[in-house]
Amino acid sequence: MVHQRDDPATSDADAGTGARAGVERIAAALDIVADRGWVSASELASAMGVDRSTGWRLARSLERVGWLHRDEPTGRYRLGLPLFELGTHVLDTVDVRDEARRVMTDLVARTGESVDLAIRDGDSVVFIDKIDGTGEVRAFTRTGQRARLHTAAAGKVFLAAMPSGELAGYLARPLQAHTPATITNGDELARIVEETRRRGWAINRGELHAEAGALAVPVLDASGRCVAALGLNIPLSRLTDDRVRDLVDELQAATHRLTPTAVRLTGAV
Repeated sequence: MVHQRDDPATSDADAGTGARAGVERIAAALDIVADRGWVSASELASAMGVDRSTGWRLARSLERVGWLHRDEPTGRYRLGLPLFELGTHVLDTVDVRDEARRVMTDLVARTGESVDLAIRDGDSVVFIDKIDGTGEVRAFTRTGQRARLHTAAAGKVFLAAMPSGELAGYLARPLQAHTPATITNGDELARIVEETRRRGWAINRGELHAEAGALAVPVLDASGRCVAALGLNIPLSRLTDDRVRDLVDELQAATHRLTPTAVRLTGAV
């Protein structure tokens, strides 16, 4: 039998094309999951235009490396936290957090309250940076702390940004209480989320920590997508109705200065 020798240039080109196609397929899958929040393997396959077995193998492969997380009871997938960990290296490279920190530092100086920056990870919010306030009595979060979306002001910001179908799915699940003030009634939470969406900011009065409150506003990218939440953490004794409006004004002014950062944050995470 005569074997035809492969042309090295042709082999390299074919390998390059195959690798590029594989990377593009992974990127497409992650984009779909990011857009929808939770998907099954069959839904992923349908959205990508591939057969179900291909979608299942891709989802399982991405789960093995941690880029997708599988919810055992439902078998559905969301983005995995290791993607955030990868993104933090990019954030450090492009100095995104340094830029955000300048805005956050100014916000602490103007309000005296603790400031944090949060992103969404599935059904949770993750605080990726924080600066403590200047008062003797302070409320603050920890960098890396997680909280269910309905328990935190930052989380309500992300709930308000959800598509209606995804929000309905969240509201249908059991809502865990962290304090007596945590909202665990789906109808009441739906009303508060709609109010948050309408006015453009969220409030938490002792729902995550009994003696602490918070205000949060969305950080939007150039397309208007919510990519982060900027928040103030405030002891309940100082979270008076008269003060809320002034603090919201400070937060919203700060997010306008964060817009270029938000665009880069979107590309990084």
